[in-house]
Amino acid sequence: MSYVTVYIHQPDFVPYLGFFQRLLVSQHFILLDDVQFIRRGWQHRDRIKGRNGSVWLTLSLRKGDYRQLITEVELSEDTNWIDDNLNLLRECYGKAVHFSEIFPQVEGIYRAGHRRMIEFNCALLNLVMEYFDIAIPISRASEYDINATGSARLLALVQAKQGDAYLTGTGSRDYLDEEMFRTAGVQVKWQDFKHPAYPQLHGDFEPMLSCIDVLFNCGRDAAGVLRSTLNG
Repeated sequence: MSYVTVYIHQPDFVPYLGFFQRLLVSQHFILLDDVQFIRRGWQHRDRIKGRNGSVWLTLSLRKGDYRQLITEVELSEDTNWIDDNLNLLRECYGKAVHFSEIFPQVEGIYRAGHRRMIEFNCALLNLVMEYFDIAIPISRASEYDINATGSARLLALVQAKQGDAYLTGTGSRDYLDEEMFRTAGVQVKWQDFKHPAYPQLHGDFEPMLSCIDVLFNCGRDAAGVLRSTLNG
């Protein structure tokens, strides 16, 4: 049976490969942009691999209300953080096989003058999706007139795209009302992700890093690395 599968997630900052595997098997992606920003979440930081292990690559944000929505969060006006991030990428990946190809594109996004975090994140997502050879329709939750919350809102978003399947990760098992989806005739698909290994700098392979790691190390071969997670 063929499903119209919808994937819904926050617009994270250069997320790990599992995020993109879901895009491979979905027919529509909805950015959950109008929920509260989590200050210690993944919307503004992720881990990359340095000489002595993983380190955080973190966006600097303008101070604001703790109740800000993701779509409202702005990048810091003090642009020193841009050079700090780029220097960290040079330090970690300067010797990577595809550094000279990837870095100028990433630097271009950093220096493009994005004001809001979501626009910056989406620009990077578009770059990564191009390397992963992913083409999928994308919309934002804020575009829909839906007043529900929690599982009811996720279900309504799926239904807004005429979806009959909702793809999610195991982290949502604690709060997702699967019975609500079942009653509405929408199947909940749980992701089964096994992280692939690929050529990597700085010692033994370390999984679960930012997608930027595979781009620097694999370049255009990143698409094959990601698709290998669908085998079996």
